[in-house]
Amino acid sequence: MVRLTQRYYRSLYEIAAVVNSAGTHENVLNTIVETVAKALDVKGCTLMLLTPDRKDLLQAATYGLSDWYVRKGPLSADKSIPQVLKGEPVAILNATEDERVQYRERAKREGITSMLSAPVLFRKDVVGVIRVYTAKQHDFTADEVYFVQAVANLGAIASENARRLEQCFTEVDKLEEERRQFVRFLSVVAHDLQSPLVATQSLLSYILDGYTGEITEGQKDLMQRGTRRIDELLTLITDLLDIPRIAAGQIEREMAELSLNEVVKQAVEGSDNVARKKGIVLKVELPESSPKIYASKRRLQQVLDNLISNAINYTREGMVLVRVKEYDNEIAIEIMDSGIGILPGELPRVFDEFFRGSNVGKKGTGLGLSISKRIIEAHGGKIWTESPCPETGKGSKFTFTLPQMRTLGTEAKAE
Repeated sequence: MVRLTQRYYRSLYEIAAVVNSAGTHENVLNTIVETVAKALDVKGCTLMLLTPDRKDLLQAATYGLSDWYVRKGPLSADKSIPQVLKGEPVAILNATEDERVQYRERAKREGITSMLSAPVLFRKDVVGVIRVYTAKQHDFTADEVYFVQAVANLGAIASENARRLEQCFTEVDKLEEERRQFVRFLSVVAHDLQSPLVATQSLLSYILDGYTGEITEGQKDLMQRGTRRIDELLTLITDLLDIPRIAAGQIEREMAELSLNEVVKQAVEGSDNVARKKGIVLKVELPESSPKIYASKRRLQQVLDNLISNAINYTREGMVLVRVKEYDNEIAIEIMDSGIGILPGELPRVFDEFFRGSNVGKKGTGLGLSISKRIIEAHGGKIWTESPCPETGKGSKFTFTLPQMRTLGTEAKAE
């Protein structure tokens, strides 16, 4: 029998204790992957479960990997997994070049070099895979393979029993199908609503522009009010559609390497006229060397437009500052204003869907910040707000972070 080190035995004991505890299923699996990663001193570890059709693997627990990488998409039982499904562990020395790895480019961006996959067995059936990731090229030893396989067997026990797993997957499939149907329904409804609204808006504009003859000031005022209401409805429809689109992974398909400074400049230039008309000074502070990010330009522009627009709208006089800061592994974008601020009791609800502050007079959908939060999180970042702004003692400060792209040179230096 392969001899395990004392550290591995201790880790197996800790995992067994957690499996036998009264902890939740989620906590047990999270403890397993964290313990494995720390015991092997590797970059990360995941535990994935097979879908009922055995075609895809779904993430059940993850440690050490970014949200962006974890959400990269479904893992198909492609080339390396069939060996695992037969009960054999599979080690891959170079995950960025080996054709058995489905997301090689994603692995490269995440800083993953080697992988070890072991089957999760439940009553002699393979129900999932536990996978270990390293940042440096690593040839896994027999002890390490044996340890991961032993943990995988404990993970299967923690995954309850086959009947419950099947029920869980059935419910997931059912919910996923209902979600798809809801998205299709929203798309149809949006199209049916948008077409007559746009047509009505065009007709009103045609009359307002005088093509049908002169109209009275009273008639003009009523038509302008109608046009504004249609604008609000069209905005609401777009916002409602954004939520399922983001959840469906649309952002991932739009992501590419971008220069952050250029995106921020475009957003500021687009809002400069509005700020000038209100007598507000709109400033921007950017690093000399533009940080490189992997993002959806359209969606990132949407977030910036929303935050800058809010800052201008809720500032009567003073200044709005957009600032970019670089840190070791991430970039922070700050939008500060000298406006009305957010009431302390309402700060925790700012990013809730349909929430509108009690001190906000202007109407809106209450979805802008909620959608912005979804977009930033889909990029593997975070977003939060502070009010009053810590630097000025007034107004608000919104901050969101994005992972900074690391070139091969910086990765090698860090290692």
